[in-house]
Amino acid sequence: MTTVQHSPTGGRLHRLLVCFDGSAESKQAIGLAVELGKRLAAEITVLCVLPDTTHLETSGGASAAEKAAKDRLTTSLAPIKLRAVADAVKFTEVSVSGGDPADRIAAYADEHGFDLVVIGSHGQERATHGGLGRVVERLVRDPHFPVLIVPDSARS
Repeated sequence: MTTVQHSPTGGRLHRLLVCFDGSAESKQAIGLAVELGKRLAAEITVLCVLPDTTHLETSGGASAAEKAAKDRLTTSLAPIKLRAVADAVKFTEVSVSGGDPADRIAAYADEHGFDLVVIGSHGQERATHGGLGRVVERLVRDPHFPVLIVPDSARS
């Protein structure tokens, strides 16, 4: 006897949200998402949560730090974007500033109705909770959307 499992996305993945912080794991997550996008004709949105700069003393310093972070992430994304374009995958990049990354990702995914959130098993901070990064651990507990966790292949 076979059991049919119903997907929360109705069995079709049209819109993928990929979390990117420049880490090797997030690059692997985007690589997998581009492959999925190609095979499923799905749209990919890359979400970069920029570091919180509210603690900096001047608005000029905060703006410069935010611009530097955004430039670093954009540079890291450039070859991945080229691959997506070559594979005819619709690819959009979005940055949000400050706040807790898990909260920002969950809010963005909920607000925009993504079918799947793709994230590397660890990010830049590498803080682990049960073998997963802190942000990933919090996202998998959110019942509003499915999360695909891409393991660090270098550690396998």
